[in-house]
Amino acid sequence: MSLGVRLAVLGGLTLLPVVGMQALNQFDLRRAREAEVRASVMQQAERLAGEQARLFDGIRLVLKTLAEIDEVRSGEPAACVSTLAAVRSAHDGFEAIGVADKTGRVTCASHRTPADGELPAISDRGYFRRALEGQDFAVGTYAYGRQTRTHVIHMAHPYRDAEGQTVGVVFIALSLDWLARQLDGPAWNSDRAFSIADAGGTMLVRLPDQERFVGKPFPADLWAATHEAREPGTFDAVSPLDGVRRIVGYVPPSLGPGGLYVGVGYSRSAAFAALDAATFRDIAAAAAATLLALFFAWFVGRRLIRRPVSDLIALTERWRAGDLSVRSGARGDTEFGQLGAAFDALANDLQAALEHKDVLLRELNHRIMNSLQTIASLFKLQSRSVTDPTARRQFDVAVGRINSVALAYRRMHTAGGIETVDFTGFVRELCQDLSRSLMPDGETCRVDADPVVLVPEQAMSLALVVNELVTNAIKHGGPGSAITVKLGRSSEGCRLAVRNRGSLPPDFRADDRRGFGMQMVNAMMRQLEGRLEVSSIAGETEFAVTFVPRPPAEVELAVLASTAGTARAG
Repeated sequence: MSLGVRLAVLGGLTLLPVVGMQALNQFDLRRAREAEVRASVMQQAERLAGEQARLFDGIRLVLKTLAEIDEVRSGEPAACVSTLAAVRSAHDGFEAIGVADKTGRVTCASHRTPADGELPAISDRGYFRRALEGQDFAVGTYAYGRQTRTHVIHMAHPYRDAEGQTVGVVFIALSLDWLARQLDGPAWNSDRAFSIADAGGTMLVRLPDQERFVGKPFPADLWAATHEAREPGTFDAVSPLDGVRRIVGYVPPSLGPGGLYVGVGYSRSAAFAALDAATFRDIAAAAAATLLALFFAWFVGRRLIRRPVSDLIALTERWRAGDLSVRSGARGDTEFGQLGAAFDALANDLQAALEHKDVLLRELNHRIMNSLQTIASLFKLQSRSVTDPTARRQFDVAVGRINSVALAYRRMHTAGGIETVDFTGFVRELCQDLSRSLMPDGETCRVDADPVVLVPEQAMSLALVVNELVTNAIKHGGPGSAITVKLGRSSEGCRLAVRNRGSLPPDFRADDRRGFGMQMVNAMMRQLEGRLEVSSIAGETEFAVTFVPRPPAEVELAVLASTAGTARAG
C-alpha cells in the first residue's frame, strides 16, 4: 500500500466517528419521527371516533324523542307519516325514518304513505333484533337501501305503549354519502386517508375516493389484526386498496362509536419526506466533506510527506548505485529535517569509512603485490643455484605464475580502485611479458580483446588460467607457433580462448590430466563457476574458458555489508 493511499485511508478513518455520530443521530431522529407520527394518527383516529360518537348520540336522542311521541306510539298511519316526514326534512343526512312493530312489519315510514302499499319487513336486520333484545339504541351495518337505493347504515331505538311494554322500534337510515361529505376536506388525500368500517368489516366511509371504496370489504389480514383489539393502536402496512404504505392509527370496534372501526393512515413517504430530504443533504455534505478531507490529505501528504520521502528514497537509490557524494540537503527542526540530517551524517560516516577502507585495502594489496614480487625474485635467485634443468623449469613456471598474480594486482590499482580489474589490459601486458621471456625474438602473442572489467576474485583465478594456457601454448606449440588470445563477451557471458598451431593426442581430456598445471586450471574453473572447452581441428588447438562475470556492484555491496557487520560487532 503506497504512502498516498495510507494517508487517504487515515483521512477516511478520522471521519468514521463523525459519520458514526451522524448515522446514530439520523437513527434517533427517525425513531422519534416514527413515534411522533404513530401518536399523531392515533390521536386523530380517537378524535374522529369521538366526533362520530357525538353524531350517534344526537341520532339516539332523535330516535328516543320519536319513541315518546303519541303519533308514533299510537300507530295512526297518517299522523305518524306526517311526523316522521317533518323530522326527516329537518335532517339532511336522514334517508328514511320508519316505525316497525315487534314482528318487524313496517307500520309507518317518512317516505311512504299507506296508499303506497306495505313496506318490506325488517325482522331480518341485525339492528332491529339488537334494539329489541337490548332494549336500547342499536347501530346496524352497511346496507344498500331497498327503498332509498343509496348506501346507508341503520340505527334503531325501541318504543313502548302506554303500559310500558316494548311494542316495536323506531329506526333511521343514515346516508353514508352524506356522512362522507361531512367528514371530507383538504386533510384527506393520497398521503392521508380516513376510514370507518362496520362491525362486519365493510367500508362505510373511506376518504378520499368515497365512491370507489364504500361497501367494499376491509382488507382481511388487517381486519383480523384489529377488530378484536381492546385498545387503540397503530400498525404499518401497504394498503391493498391503493398500494400505499401507511402508518395507521385506529380505534377498534370494541371502543368505536356504535361498534364501528375508525382509522387514520399517513403515508410513510410523506411522513418522512422532510427527514429524508435532510438525511440526503447530510449524506451529500458528509460525502463532500469526505472528498475534501481525502483531497486535503492527498495534497498535504504529497507536499509535506510524500515529496520528502520520495527525495530520501531517490537519495538512497543513488547511494546504492555508488554515488555517495549526494546529500539530502534537508534542514530544520521538523521530523523530515532531522531525518535528512541523520541521512547526511550517515552518508558522511559511510563515505569516510569507505575511503578509509580503500586506503587500507590499497595498502594491503600494495604489500601483497610487493610480497609476490619479492617471492618471484627469491624464486629467480634460487633457480640460478639449481643445476637440474627440470627443476629449474619448475622454478621458472612458478615464477611466471606468481608474476601473473602480481600483474593482476597491479592492474587492479591501474583501474582506479580495488573493486575492479581491467582484465583486457592485464591480458595484453601478460602476453607481452610471456612473449619476451619465453618466445624467440621477433615472435609475440596476438591479442584480440574487448573491454572487460572483472572483480578481483574472478580476475585472480582467471589470471592463473591465462598464464597457464599461454605458457603451455608457447611450450608445446613448437618453433614459430602462432599464438592468438581472444577475450570477448558472448550470450553466455565472457569467453577467453588461447589458440596455437599443433594437435592434441586423440585421448586428451582436460579434466583427467595429472599435471599440476591442468589441475590448477580445473580448480580455478570451479572457482569461476565456468567451463573449459578443448578442441583440436586442422592442425590447431584451442583452449576456451567461458564464465559469467560478476558485476562490480556486488563486490561493493559485499564490502559495505562486511563494514556494517564489523561496526555492529564492535
